[in-house]
Amino acid sequence: MSRRRKAREIALQTLYAEEVSGADWRAAFHDNVERRKPSDEVVEYAMRLVVNVMDDKADLDRRIKERLENWALERVSVIDRTILRIALSELLHCPEVPTNVIMNEAIEIARRFSTADAGRFVNGLLDSLAREVRGS
Repeated sequence: MSRRRKAREIALQTLYAEEVSGADWRAAFHDNVERRKPSDEVVEYAMRLVVNVMDDKADLDRRIKERLENWALERVSVIDRTILRIALSELLHCPEVPTNVIMNEAIEIARRFSTADAGRFVNGLLDSLAREVRGS
């Protein structure tokens, strides 16, 4: 598993815990890092992802809502919503990461942590968002 994949999974689990239980994201992040014992590079990238999502959550949600057709953001599963937030945040704030890498990672994580159809759902929304954000 790549270092960035590990970082994305730590970010996902941290943000999921924050969303579902209202846990302080810092405590959830610390617990994930303690459990996984990742490298400093993984911790740094995961922290970057979590902070960016937390700082921009309202804007990320607004952008995602604009792409949902006949569907409310609140009806999207917490795990899928969190995956979309992380990937969109990466598209916006991590220009060094290629668009196709961000999208492929989000799809794979959705397949691993969500339902069988989540990969297609995430792919469809991210494709539209990536074109808007990066013009690709």
